[in-house]
Amino acid sequence: MRRIDNEFDIPQFVASSLVRKIAANKFRLPAADRTKFEQLPDEVIARIEHIVRDAYLEAGEDVGGEILREHLWQQASDARRAMIANGELISEDLFCERLGIAQRRLGKLLADGSVFSMVVDDVTYYPALLADAELDRKRLQAICRILVPAPAGCRLHFLSSSRGSLGGRSPVEMLDNVDDFKRLRQAAAAWAAEYSRTAVKMYEGEHQTEPKDHEPLYTAIAEIDPRKPLWERASEALHVHGHEWPLGPYPESRKITLFVERQTAGDTTPIPEACVQILVVGELIRIRIVAAPGTTLQSETVPAGKHESFIDRAKRVVAQLIK
Repeated sequence: MRRIDNEFDIPQFVASSLVRKIAANKFRLPAADRTKFEQLPDEVIARIEHIVRDAYLEAGEDVGGEILREHLWQQASDARRAMIANGELISEDLFCERLGIAQRRLGKLLADGSVFSMVVDDVTYYPALLADAELDRKRLQAICRILVPAPAGCRLHFLSSSRGSLGGRSPVEMLDNVDDFKRLRQAAAAWAAEYSRTAVKMYEGEHQTEPKDHEPLYTAIAEIDPRKPLWERASEALHVHGHEWPLGPYPESRKITLFVERQTAGDTTPIPEACVQILVVGELIRIRIVAAPGTTLQSETVPAGKHESFIDRAKRVVAQLIK
């Protein structure tokens, strides 16, 4: 672990004890010890705290989720400050000047995802890359609109970094050729979809909220662009194999409730989107939408197929809701 005694001329036995105390106090010098080092300026104490924290991180020690998040946030902030210093991020006025547009036009480009901004120390900056006169801006903005589900920093990294899936080239190097651009659009769509997952869960019985006391009969998850319509995403999740469990065999159930939820990368809390009760009555399937954004409460029926599993019924019900 990195030593701190040489840098601040603190005896080694004191430094060793100090390191343990700082680490045990969530990488902050305990208040009771501050009087011992009152001759040290606050910025020096802060520097010691950072060195101890970084040393634990470098050593692979468990520093706790909050400490790790703070460390990563600090690293990202430092990197963005460096991007401002070297001109990779520029002010809004300079960005508009390079694009030759007014702020009103900039607002429209931001709204549809054609360009994006990044906030550093509470100030908004724009990637200079998006205003590069040597790039095909129309095609670049089209790619930016595809990348919207991802955070701004990730979008910039995608655009500027070489990728093995693109033959070792970066996306901005593939804007001039028609075939390259087509390939880039497909790669961008697949990459952006990774930042949002749609999950379909099915439980036995009729419910209005997702049960917390038992496991679902079936779960299917797919990485899908969140801008796609709700029922199209639900259908895709049910038909794309690979992220589904359990694998069967499945019990016979004539009464299930289907829940649709969406989760964004980096956010552990899923967003509930729909609840559909599916009940087989004789030769009919009764469908009742309990809740779904942009849909009114409704009930309808569709013919029940013979020898169908509840998963097959769910697929047919969702297909009916797409229409």
